[in-house]
Amino acid sequence: MTKGFARIFEAIIASIVIIASLTFFFALTPLESGWGSTSLQIISQDALQAAYLNGTIERYVQTDDKQSLNNDIGQLLPGTVDFSINVRGIPNDIIRVACVDCSSAAMNEFALILNGTEFKYNGRPISIRPETIDLASNDIKDGTNVLFFFDKTKIQTYRVKEEAFIRGGGSVFLLSNLNQTDVTGYMGGIFNLTWAGAASQNAVFYGTTENVSHFVAKYYANITSRNLGDIADTFTVFGSNGVANDRKTVIVGVDGIRSYVRANYEVNRTTGRAVWFSDYTRSDHSNANTAAIDRLLKATLMWASGESYSMDTAKKVAAPQHFTSEIEIFDKDSYIFEITVWRIFF
Repeated sequence: MTKGFARIFEAIIASIVIIASLTFFFALTPLESGWGSTSLQIISQDALQAAYLNGTIERYVQTDDKQSLNNDIGQLLPGTVDFSINVRGIPNDIIRVACVDCSSAAMNEFALILNGTEFKYNGRPISIRPETIDLASNDIKDGTNVLFFFDKTKIQTYRVKEEAFIRGGGSVFLLSNLNQTDVTGYMGGIFNLTWAGAASQNAVFYGTTENVSHFVAKYYANITSRNLGDIADTFTVFGSNGVANDRKTVIVGVDGIRSYVRANYEVNRTTGRAVWFSDYTRSDHSNANTAAIDRLLKATLMWASGESYSMDTAKKVAAPQHFTSEIEIFDKDSYIFEITVWRIFF
């Protein structure tokens, strides 16, 4: 009886040892509760709502006061999180333009077209900062918004760099007349153009209530100190071109057949933008007809900026686990205010 009990006891001990050893090899992994991401969502949305209700967002976006905005948002968040702020739907506060292979004469011409690089849009300060770039031997600088071309042959030359730039969210802008060979070749692809037969004629906005034409018309109205509903301008000194009209047209010939400014862009796309802008008579920028198209080009460049910019005071990279909240603001212009929140220790 004693031996039988001893054997049973030994068997029990052995079983315990075996089970204990198995837990070493098959350790249980606790399931995440999901509370981490949920709490980030609550923190982000609460801060966004509070900033909206106390007027912080409108006040500091309007004045482009990044430091005060970040200070106020920071006070609404616990010290264990960091955040990033982005604004979408209005022109960038700073529009960095790289003029590809541009000589000093070309840069002077660009300055005459812009007729001032520091101005206000609905009271917001805007700065256009053009500089030349030798794209054959230099990479595109971080923060560049637009690659600007006067020379259409360079579009083909630098196709690898410009395509990568567009995929990364940058924009390409070509100011040039085009012929049928251009449109049926590579340039027709990158700007999504088709040929309709060349002609020179008066031109107007494709529309002021929808598509890219609406946004450019809105910026043009502001530059010319008018309301969007008052815009019915006719542009008279575009060159002869034969690019066909469609819904991506910004400026259309009065016959409705040809485009004179066109975007390769659907409004819901998230990658970069491409704009073809017909050349025009530029011999005298004090001429009223030329000056009107100068202002149109400036407005189109504002749209090409991407209409999305950071209001961080320093460059930030969000942690792998983060949460983004956004709200649409109806101020002098409607825009999306976006805040991304993540934990500092993760």
